Amino acid sequence: MFEFGPILRTLWRNKTGALLIIVQAALTLGIVSNAAYVVHDRQQLIERPTGIDEQNLFTLRIAQLSNPKSNYQDVIRDLDEIRRLPGVVDASFGNTSPLSNSGSSSDMTNEENPDKPVSVLTDLFSTDSHGLNTLGLKLVSGRFFNDTDIGFSGSVFGNGADLSGIVLTRTLADALFGKDVDVLGKQLMGSTVIGVVEPAMVSYVAQDYATGVAFIANFVANDSLTYIVRCEPGQLSQLMVKVPKLLQKLDPNRIVRNVRPVTEFKQRSYRRHISMVKMLTVTMILVISVTGLGIVGLTLLWGNQRRRQIGIRRALGASRLAVMRYFLTENLLITAIGVVLGVILSLALNQLMVQHYQMSALPLSYILFSMLAVLLLGLLAALVPAWRSSLVSPALATRSV
Repeated sequence: MFEFGPILRTLWRNKTGALLIIVQAALTLGIVSNAAYVVHDRQQLIERPTGIDEQNLFTLRIAQLSNPKSNYQDVIRDLDEIRRLPGVVDASFGNTSPLSNSGSSSDMTNEENPDKPVSVLTDLFSTDSHGLNTLGLKLVSGRFFNDTDIGFSGSVFGNGADLSGIVLTRTLADALFGKDVDVLGKQLMGSTVIGVVEPAMVSYVAQDYATGVAFIANFVANDSLTYIVRCEPGQLSQLMVKVPKLLQKLDPNRIVRNVRPVTEFKQRSYRRHISMVKMLTVTMILVISVTGLGIVGLTLLWGNQRRRQIGIRRALGASRLAVMRYFLTENLLITAIGVVLGVILSLALNQLMVQHYQMSALPLSYILFSMLAVLLLGLLAALVPAWRSSLVSPALATRSV
């Protein structure tokens, strides 16, 4: 019914065109399956929940002109005035802008068992008593800071023993002390754990820091200070204009700069991943388009080269459907060979990425989906050329040389 014998003999006589389609199909499957997996992996990374109210947060930096270091009483005044503005949910200071992928970090170590200390790379974020509500975090246990907890040191963590306490994200507490262990009152780097909040990303989006955050009630006086403002939904744009004007009015002898929404910092932090997603998506579209056009062109060429053969088959009683079936079967057979080779290529490419780029193994579902997509692409690309070939009349074909 499908005339595999004549098809194979014809392909053997026209090996070059068949090999081109096989190579295109194999490359398409190898590239598309791995690219689609990388795109999905990066997209999941970008869309990870941060745990903070990023859509309604913006930050700004204060640079003092007369006094090189910020005065804490001025900071209290500034933040109180900001909180009084309509549309402001809360405001606090921070040692860096949330999701900016920069800040302070350190290895936090649980030394309860001196023989087996546990160290975790930690994002150190200093803030005040309003930091919890400003970021939109939820307390799991214990308490957050109050106004009397604020310490003053030349560095973010300072001397841990001088701090009134630290607050950990649940994920950091689990990593240091074990899953769901009650960590309240435990000692960590010379300080006492007073509270635990839900998992969150604050300063960093990098995988190593992602949810390992330690909050510290410490004010570091320097020549540049970051304010974080949380707004009611829909008020962000207006308050990004009003707050700098208010601060400039309170103290004209300073510069208010870098007024930016936190979503912009997040976008910048993920810029490399976003670029990769766009590049690979365009690559997949181009590869699929080139393969589809290549199959269309070669199938049209074969149809024109076999006009006489088609006419003879039509004169001997072959229907248009039989001619179309012949070309589609021929194309499916060629594409199937390319798909088999493409599976081998996919696995080889993935193995290279696993070894050199720390990617995980390519799931079987991506290979199966890509196989189906390439086979379908081959059939769709050959459909119009096959239909055009079936329209050749016996009389016209037999007159052609």
